[in-house]
Amino acid sequence: MLAGSFVALGLTGLITLMGRSFLIPVLGPDAFATLAAGSKWLHNNVAWAFMLGLVMTFCMWVVHNIPNKLDWQWIKAGGGIFTKGHPSAKKFNAGQKIIFWTVMVLGVSVSLSGLSLLFPFQMPMFADTFGLINSVLGTSLPTDLAPHEEMQYANIWHSIVAFVMMVAILAHIYIGSVGMEGAFDAMGNGQVDLEWARQHHDLWVAEVKAKQDEGGSS
Repeated sequence: MLAGSFVALGLTGLITLMGRSFLIPVLGPDAFATLAAGSKWLHNNVAWAFMLGLVMTFCMWVVHNIPNKLDWQWIKAGGGIFTKGHPSAKKFNAGQKIIFWTVMVLGVSVSLSGLSLLFPFQMPMFADTFGLINSVLGTSLPTDLAPHEEMQYANIWHSIVAFVMMVAILAHIYIGSVGMEGAFDAMGNGQVDLEWARQHHDLWVAEVKAKQDEGGSS
């Protein structure tokens, strides 16, 4: 749900943001108007699935993504790039944890700015944010913002964060498909080969087998 809604939001967002420049010359104004209206409707409604998926993903996997000392060893080894074998890892290695927290932090940010765009009068976002920044850094950012100014700032921030997320997710899609043998099966059906798991997540395999042995002996 999180991945599918993100792809839909990315495509419809790009159409809404840049479609006038790239698609009107190809489709014509009438066809683009229909496409843009449909994209806007999809974007506004699929956003709720993305936010729900974000919450569900956090609740299901945050316990496996808490950083620990083992992650630093994985990072120093470059995930196995600089060594002959793969560094030890539990259910999620340091690279996966980085992706997890990138999606969580940027996902919350893009969601909040999106909500501010949907409800500019009920959820102004930047006046209070600028006030907090001013109090901490001593800056003089504007704090008396009209609704249309709030929407302008929210639109800029929404676009910037969305582009950063798209770059990160494109890299993640590459690694999870053609960039690493066996990774696509894990993404597709949630199952991995035992030997692949031993190579990439040896400590997790040991934990699972220990629980299985403990359950069998009891």
